[in-house]
Amino acid sequence: MTSISQTIASAVAGITLADIPQEVQTRARHLLLDSIGVGIAASTTDFAEVALKGLNSLDSGDVPVIGRTSTLSKSGAAIANGLMIHGHDFDDTHIAAVSHVSASSLAAVISAAAGDESVSFGDLLLGYILAIEVNARLGMAADGRFHDKGFHPTGVLGSFGSAIGAGRVHGLTTDQLVAAQGIAGSFSSGVLQFLDEGAPTKRLHPGWAANAGLHAVSLAAARFDGPTEIYEGRFGLYRTHIQDASAPGAELFASLGEVWEVANVAVKPFPTCHFTHSFIDIATRLREDPGFDYDEIESITAKIHDVPAKVVCEPVEDKLRPRSEYDAKFSLPFITAAALRHGKITFTELDEAARGEEAVLATATLVTVEHDEASLYPKAFSSDLSITLRNGTVLHEAEQVNRGHESRPLTNAEVAAKFGDCTLPVIGEERTASIRSTITESSVERPAVEIIGAFSG
Repeated sequence: MTSISQTIASAVAGITLADIPQEVQTRARHLLLDSIGVGIAASTTDFAEVALKGLNSLDSGDVPVIGRTSTLSKSGAAIANGLMIHGHDFDDTHIAAVSHVSASSLAAVISAAAGDESVSFGDLLLGYILAIEVNARLGMAADGRFHDKGFHPTGVLGSFGSAIGAGRVHGLTTDQLVAAQGIAGSFSSGVLQFLDEGAPTKRLHPGWAANAGLHAVSLAAARFDGPTEIYEGRFGLYRTHIQDASAPGAELFASLGEVWEVANVAVKPFPTCHFTHSFIDIATRLREDPGFDYDEIESITAKIHDVPAKVVCEPVEDKLRPRSEYDAKFSLPFITAAALRHGKITFTELDEAARGEEAVLATATLVTVEHDEASLYPKAFSSDLSITLRNGTVLHEAEQVNRGHESRPLTNAEVAAKFGDCTLPVIGEERTASIRSTITESSVERPAVEIIGAFSG
């Protein structure tokens, strides 16, 4: 009987860039653009400096890091680039997989292609797309249950997607791609304990996944073997991580090369946990009601599915007074209060001064969280928000499908505009325009090293 990893390997080994519809390739270029944009926005932050200091102490190399003049080894750069892309939690998400698919996928193929003049932009783009396709399907098969068990699917699943993407860039055979997935299973990691302490370790998850995929590919290329039933086996991914003895649906993986999940990847409109986004949009609309008065809010009821609630609403005491910017990104009470106060959520509304604003912190204590029976999670990140004012006025709105979802996507033009918002303050107008055109307009025959070099430094 053919295993899932064999099905995946057989499919991706035969897919070429010419097999991918042009509109999917165009969307993938814009997802790549978005990833580089949020990576550049993170490249000058304190957390980036600290991470690079740590990585530099381990090894050196000549692989570029997004937005930086410094270089690292292939392994170090994979970790650093994954961290840059995911650092602000502004990177894309495949909604049904509940996984940030681009961060690890792009970080892996950048390192795989770096320094090799024979690898074209088309090769890099193909590896990136296939990594996303595998990452997304593995998450879809879990039906949103990784978070409920304390695992971060971005880190766990990214190892496998990265192995596929880097494996294609390196030209692995079908058998080697099977082995690479089996090996990646021993490297796959990412737990959610950061949520209880406001720690920034989640930023490392996609980069570590990219690094795991690179090592799995390197070992598989040398003929190191791995288990073939790494997903559905007795101690495979699904039985160990979500305690599900049933194998995932084969149709998810049989559709590789026919159905393109890249087209369903959601670009984020806000630099916060995706579970908070529809609450932000509702809050900014409700505050425009003629009867709304921020200072007259008596109570707020936020309805959300129990699984995402564990991420953005618990533990309650820590969500009311975020201890860090990263903590704030994962606090539904704080984010809702801030959106009602300011009418927007950008980097500014999450900085140290904003986190200490007593008017926002006081309003956050008025938020009561309830389970949303109507939620579509994990198909969409639904929300229901009610605001009661002291005069008895109740403002209410529900949004079942969040903005950015595959059925409400940000357009390519909106993605390009977001790229500019992220990069202009860091690198200026000329370089912003240059990188944008390089990614969206370059020929697929152009050497990948030239593309990679364009967005470093």
